[in-house]
Amino acid sequence: MKIEAFLFDLDGTLVNSIPLYRHAYLQTLRAFGLALTQQDFEKIYRENRKLTNVLARFGLSHRDAEIREYRNELYTRALSAQVTWFEDAKSFADSFDDPAPCAIVTGSWRSYVDAIEKRVDLSLLSSMVITADEYMPDGKPHPRSLLLAAERLDVAPERCIYVGDQDFDIHAARAAGMTDILIRREHTPPQACESASHIIQSLEELPALLAQMR
Repeated sequence: MKIEAFLFDLDGTLVNSIPLYRHAYLQTLRAFGLALTQQDFEKIYRENRKLTNVLARFGLSHRDAEIREYRNELYTRALSAQVTWFEDAKSFADSFDDPAPCAIVTGSWRSYVDAIEKRVDLSLLSSMVITADEYMPDGKPHPRSLLLAAERLDVAPERCIYVGDQDFDIHAARAAGMTDILIRREHTPPQACESASHIIQSLEELPALLAQMR
């Protein structure tokens, strides 16, 4: 297999942001009278359910903009102050020297990525970050974001790999015609392990896996 480009998910794959998002999400809903549990959040996150749909279910659609603004303020503030690389991701980014181009493809909005970059230098891995602003409403598992990255890198999708931590990352890669690689993290659901073509426990395992694939 000829691999000509590397694509990476961001949240939960490169940076440890999911706990911060969970806190902001649940705290926001509590402020508006909706008490969800951490287990509720895990289900919502793993199913990639939109906030709009969650609010509609609980009769809060009329406060969508207000709730979204509250959540975004909490989350961007937390990212700016607390987000970190995963240790293996930082080690991988520091040592990565493959000549093939890279891109980061995330479901986060540009405002979130800007907040992350106040603490994490994503350019160590890639200067190209595709955010939700550029492809929504076609979020993962829709392949649009990955195909956009391949187009900008001028690489055929079948020559790309995509590394992510969620089931919808795996399905997005498959739909785009890319090779999927699952990084198994704390928030990775069991079904993702069943779906993935390749599984790694650390990004430091990636070079050896790629050597086997090439």
